[in-house]
Amino acid sequence: MVVRRQVHGKQIHQRVVMALTDITTARPTSTDLFGQCTELLRDALGFDAACWHLNDHVTGLITTIHPDGLDPRGFAQAAHLEFGCDDVATFAKIRGSGQSADALSHATQGHVAQSIRYREQLQPAGFGDELRANFDAQGGRWGCAAFMRAADRGPYTPHELRIARQIARQLGAALRGLHSPAPGPDPDAERFPAAAVLGPRNELLAADPSAEALIAELNADQPELDVPASFLVVAGRARRMEVARARVRSERGTWLVVHASLLDGRRDGRRDGRICVVATVAAPAEVVPIALIGYGLTPREQEVALHVVRGRSTSDIARILSLTNLTVQDHLKAIFAKTSVRSRRQLVAQLFAATPPETV
Repeated sequence: MVVRRQVHGKQIHQRVVMALTDITTARPTSTDLFGQCTELLRDALGFDAACWHLNDHVTGLITTIHPDGLDPRGFAQAAHLEFGCDDVATFAKIRGSGQSADALSHATQGHVAQSIRYREQLQPAGFGDELRANFDAQGGRWGCAAFMRAADRGPYTPHELRIARQIARQLGAALRGLHSPAPGPDPDAERFPAAAVLGPRNELLAADPSAEALIAELNADQPELDVPASFLVVAGRARRMEVARARVRSERGTWLVVHASLLDGRRDGRRDGRICVVATVAAPAEVVPIALIGYGLTPREQEVALHVVRGRSTSDIARILSLTNLTVQDHLKAIFAKTSVRSRRQLVAQLFAATPPETV
């Protein structure tokens, strides 16, 4: 019986991998990819609701929300629980553990009530377990998802968790393949900066005309939301006095940086004051790391390339990174090959060009 179950599970996984390959080969948009993956994975993982996200490719912070079977308005509470509380099996903690996915029941050894988000959000909604996965690949943090299961269906099994971990890596590679660096500057770039103020519960209190337009654009798929996912995420970071900035791409293809800062309560330690959120067009220094990830450079190659952009010599790079000159030169050869250039000057020009090659 055990052998049959293992064989059956292996066959299911093989079918899912093959189907996922077919889906990604067609190069759908991320929204379509998430929709198709929901239907593909629903039975393999056994979930009743899901919430998919795109990330800031460098920091891993969530920038979009694509729910299935969930009210998107619940993301405001989810963002607060993710960033405002020290919970278990958050996306960041799963990534820090070296795993691509984890289930709440597994992380708590079956004591899911230890989780704040279980007590405050999952259980009241009728869910008994949650499985989360990060879609990382080749140094980039491309997306993530949470899969919720009804309480009467029991916890996620070790086999389902193994499937999730394997699929997470495949989805990371798929999202990287869909990524293309930003095209030319936004023709409406003069509309930035855009500024908005959020209240103690991250409700929208005020927004200038530019912010109103940006909010409508970012919420195009979830018009019922008052505040975009990226605004809620950086607000949550700001309330914890952490670096509160995330890169997000506009509908016109321009990379923006969304910043947040706490306006009230800094002096007396309160974190429930108003938050100011400002969106600006990303400076070249903010976009270059995304381009480096898009070209498939390893983390060490990215470090070397960034020092090249700063104009440092081979010997300087070797000293800073504790490498030999020969090793730096080997990294440069690999960087030149991946970016299709022949010199440092061409590399810098390529990284700051309006249309770097699309990743494949």
